[in-house]
Amino acid sequence: MQNFRFLEHTADIMFEAYGDSFEQAFENAALAMFSILGKAECKRKVKFRISASSLEELTVNALSDLLSYMDIHGVLFSKVKVTSFDGKTFSLEFEACGQKKQPRDSIKAVTYHQLAVQKDSQNRWTIRVLLDV
Repeated sequence: MQNFRFLEHTADIMFEAYGDSFEQAFENAALAMFSILGKAECKRKVKFRISASSLEELTVNALSDLLSYMDIHGVLFSKVKVTSFDGKTFSLEFEACGQKKQPRDSIKAVTYHQLAVQKDSQNRWTIRVLLDV
């Protein structure tokens, strides 16, 4: 099973991330986003807590918070580990690991366009994200 794959898109970057749980699919979505920005070592850990009104909003808000933190603090992340997830209240806590480093590329925003957060009949999760670059 692959963690994520990039999809064809004319102007922006689109990917799908996969997992046996929402948590794993989200971790892989963050990994896909980080792979665009460059490689980083795990020298600094930052904790995040996000709440939303849906899984889609939770996904966009969490990935957007990671991007904002990277822009504001000059930290390039390389890994995310979910520490708590509640699918009923749409809350997520996770830790991101990285280092102070300039990214090789930039991402303007995580969008809602063509966003999908789905669980299939075999209980496998897919998160599809379009990044504005």
